[in-house]
Amino acid sequence: MKLLHDPYSGRTEFGLGLLGVLGSALVAEVVLRSGIIDVPGLPVPSQVADGVVSLLQDGVFWEAIRFTLVEWMLGLAIAAIVGVVLGGLMGAFTHVFLAFEWPVEAFRVLPSVAVGPILVVLIGQGMLPLSLTVALSCLWPILLNTLYGVRGVDTTAVMTAKTLGVSDLGVLCLIKIPSALPFAFTGVRIAASIGLLVAVSAELLMGNGSGIGGYILQNTANATSLDLVYAATVVAGLLGVVVNVAMAKIDGIAFGWKKGLAQ
Repeated sequence: MKLLHDPYSGRTEFGLGLLGVLGSALVAEVVLRSGIIDVPGLPVPSQVADGVVSLLQDGVFWEAIRFTLVEWMLGLAIAAIVGVVLGGLMGAFTHVFLAFEWPVEAFRVLPSVAVGPILVVLIGQGMLPLSLTVALSCLWPILLNTLYGVRGVDTTAVMTAKTLGVSDLGVLCLIKIPSALPFAFTGVRIAASIGLLVAVSAELLMGNGSGIGGYILQNTANATSLDLVYAATVVAGLLGVVVNVAMAKIDGIAFGWKKGLAQ
């Protein structure tokens, strides 16, 4: 149930969120510097912040960010295409659903990061196995949201189209998929954050030295660069926040007409 009047504007929400982050960092700074908690290697927020500033002036790190973002976008695009098409077909046609139900359930529980090394063995090093690992992790939210979005389409519109002689495939393409797009995009929003996390994790696991994960892995071996390791991790988290905000804005602009139905 929505409130009739929301007392918090977007700026107020941003301000409160920023205040919470800065307040938490300040408390951590005081506690760590006072020695109340003494854990070797635990980063002091101000040192991590200095590391972030240093990284943003490093061309090598910007190249790592570019690699990770391209890898992530390619994986998300593959997952979106496969998820919308297969999810739409499974939602619209019972025989397609029955044919793919068990394979989907079997592959959905596999940890995508664990599949990454297998892909490297099969197709070699490079961006492609990393992107396919990201795609595998992003596929399921998109597919399932599309499936249930198609199943939830207004039956009156479907029956009207069939009365006018539109085929089942035409109903799917002209009515069901367009109506399910807000739900599919909700799946894309969920998958985008998951995919970025998996992208960095896959780079760490496969150890090919590329992307943010490769940068973190290379600097972890150097004890004097641990501040940069923590800073790179923070930057990866900030990228996730930016991605989430951007996706929310796109969702509001493109699918504001169906607000509340695909949250």
